[in-house]
Amino acid sequence: MTVITADSNNAEKNSVLVIDDDTMLLRVAEIMLGEIFSVSVARSGAQAMALLSEFVPDIILLDVNMPDMDGYEVLERIGDIEEAEDVPVIFLTGRSGSEEELKGLHSGAADYITKPFVKEVLIARIKLRLESGRQRRQLSSLMKNIKDNGWNIDRDKMDSMLVCLTDTEKKVARLVALGYGNREIAQELNYSYEYVKKVTKVIFGKMQVGSRSELRRLFTA
Repeated sequence: MTVITADSNNAEKNSVLVIDDDTMLLRVAEIMLGEIFSVSVARSGAQAMALLSEFVPDIILLDVNMPDMDGYEVLERIGDIEEAEDVPVIFLTGRSGSEEELKGLHSGAADYITKPFVKEVLIARIKLRLESGRQRRQLSSLMKNIKDNGWNIDRDKMDSMLVCLTDTEKKVARLVALGYGNREIAQELNYSYEYVKKVTKVIFGKMQVGSRSELRRLFTA
């Protein structure tokens, strides 16, 4: 499997996965989006599934019309991946018409863009879906925290125990303790999902815990 990645080491950029069987379009997407986002590409649904088993982007651009596995089937399979089920998916298609657009939106896509697309419009739509996704996850996290109010976090205790962490690690650890998932943390702090995963692993190592629940227990009053 060959995956082209742009700026994959930049933790400050949101990550975009573009799935399309058109090699030229993938190259154009990298050029259009690479200055603002960390861009990865997959040339088929099967390649995308293999990539998503190792890496979960912040948003996915998905071609509807692909051989072997079309966009609707890929979208359905993405929904079966626990960590990727809340990732916004924007359908890309050469077909126009309200019927096609409605079919895409009813299938669970966050948006529907007709090719060829204008750079500024595409970027604006991506940013809009990233923000709406962030707000949705924040609300979900807030409701989870309200429901799971049994975690009585002692803030002073937590702050005193986090002295061994860097400032970035402290920010992430506090959100983990409050019940945020890695994706919510990435959106809240404007980091990439993969970067938050790495920081979380470092935190677990320094705090000598093996899970998020163990970390929370350290700070329970």
